[in-house]
Amino acid sequence: MADSFKTGNPIWVYYTDIDTGANLRVPQLLRGFVGTPFNIVELKFPNYRFIKADGQLNGSFDMQPHSVHLYYRRNSWGEVQNVAMYLKLSTPTQLFDDVDGMPVDTPLPGGIFVKTFQRIATQKGEFWYEVNADRWLKYDSNTMKDFKELPSDDSLAPKPGTQLAILPLNHLKAVVDYVQGKKLDVYDQPYGQSIGKVIDGERLDIIGKLNDNNGVVWYQAKDLGFINGSYVNLIQ
Repeated sequence: MADSFKTGNPIWVYYTDIDTGANLRVPQLLRGFVGTPFNIVELKFPNYRFIKADGQLNGSFDMQPHSVHLYYRRNSWGEVQNVAMYLKLSTPTQLFDDVDGMPVDTPLPGGIFVKTFQRIATQKGEFWYEVNADRWLKYDSNTMKDFKELPSDDSLAPKPGTQLAILPLNHLKAVVDYVQGKKLDVYDQPYGQSIGKVIDGERLDIIGKLNDNNGVVWYQAKDLGFINGSYVNLIQ
């Protein structure tokens, strides 16, 4: 059979939020005969702007595996940074389900430290910090102070790993549910020092659980350390 009548390997096309990993539409599967040209176009999505593409946008179908990722960012988001720092809240602080989102949960009490994982600078000049999965707070210099590390002063620094009891668990099976292809920090204690990383999809052997004063669940993985429970799925 001539190559022109052979079906080439299909091409997967992904349209993805570069910051959250969410698909902006169902991944598309392109098919064609070997040698047939293909052309992948940059689509428009409401409230998003195109950032970059990884993969070949134009070419011909062949027998090699291909995938193409087109990445977008929300129009209202400017600078996006992964951070590992702490905010001390001096007054009760409202959490939101997203940047400029809806209020959720009971406000966090004043006088506590929260660890942040991501910082968003919006086009309006605001700073938003992710303090848990789908939980954000808006930075206010009048009511918050940032720290690169927890202060060593006992009067300031919380010690959730020592003040709260760890509930022993009998080797529960779990899996890391983070962002595809990305790694997540593991800590020596909740809000402690990073001592390693686990990758999305990695299997875990859970031997302990801790609920801290901020309402955050932490799981203790055997031979690894503590992982934020928002990124752990227990296997029934």
